[in-house]
Amino acid sequence: MAEEWQLVSVDNRASSGHLGKLKKFFWNPSRAVSFLKAVVVPSTYKLDTRTPGDQAKAQRAALESQSSALLLTLPIELLLIIAEDLGKDYLHLLCFSLTCTFLWEITGHARYHSLCSELKKESWSGSRIILIGDRAKGLPKSMLTHEDKQELGLPRQRKDIRFNVAGRAFYRVAQDSFRNFSHIPNDLILGDRRVRTNSKLRGELLNANRNEQCMRWISINRDNCVLKRQDGDFWMLRNLSQREYVLLPHSRVSKVSVTQVLYSLVGESEYSYCSYSDGDEGKWAGDRIDLTVLSIHQQEHGNDAKWMDITFYIIQQLEELAYETEFPEEVRALMYEEEEEEEEEDLEESD
Repeated sequence: MAEEWQLVSVDNRASSGHLGKLKKFFWNPSRAVSFLKAVVVPSTYKLDTRTPGDQAKAQRAALESQSSALLLTLPIELLLIIAEDLGKDYLHLLCFSLTCTFLWEITGHARYHSLCSELKKESWSGSRIILIGDRAKGLPKSMLTHEDKQELGLPRQRKDIRFNVAGRAFYRVAQDSFRNFSHIPNDLILGDRRVRTNSKLRGELLNANRNEQCMRWISINRDNCVLKRQDGDFWMLRNLSQREYVLLPHSRVSKVSVTQVLYSLVGESEYSYCSYSDGDEGKWAGDRIDLTVLSIHQQEHGNDAKWMDITFYIIQQLEELAYETEFPEEVRALMYEEEEEEEEEDLEESD
């Protein structure tokens, strides 16, 4: 039987689940690409903050209008400590902030930091990534720490690859125990299982969502909070472990995208054809990878010569593969015959 595959983020304990056979899914887009982008929360969210003087005035006004609200009698400093602690779970802090206008106004800073942390929990940016086959025997040596192996209950890797079962064991653990990233809702709050299964909570949040000021803190789409490429810039898939990168072409005609570059570099299997990149099978498998843009990379590293550009090598091979995929061998054989006939005719004419 042909080998089954899954894409795994080791640090996030997240997986794509069974993707099927390599040739069946290789050219299809993958949602994993969006998880590799850095989280970017719009700066406008930072504007919902108040100075200490404004906070004190707001508290006095709130106490005058809600004299029975004992919570509002607490010092602002203590309320902010409570907000910071609740911020470990953005949903908890959001509900606390929605208690009244005063709490909403003083917790803007805490909400912003909590939102950033919540979105980063599911981000794969900088995580160890591997596309692993169910027949893989070994694993990249540096991929798992001793703590990882203990937590996942994996067998020790053997020097003799013939008796190594660590790869297959990891595949099963990832399939059975890791979170399937396709189950992660795009809607951060309204898609949360706790909100979907609690009709009263959902009703309260939907009611608050009618308020324009609250709406952007409740209706949050993950895809709107990741790095975007501006015109003239280039997507860059980076290996943070080996300091290598691939720049992605803009051409809409090309079948090669971030997905194919990623798959071709992080494949790991028992077989040499685990990657579509001849000779460098799985050269990035298990390494820390992210997806950024060229302009940001240049801001971070300038013209650092320690980074290696492998774009030409990877894109060339994938473009050739795309051509072979689009034109089956029989069709290409006919095309080559026609080219040879044309060349012979040209030679005869020149004679």
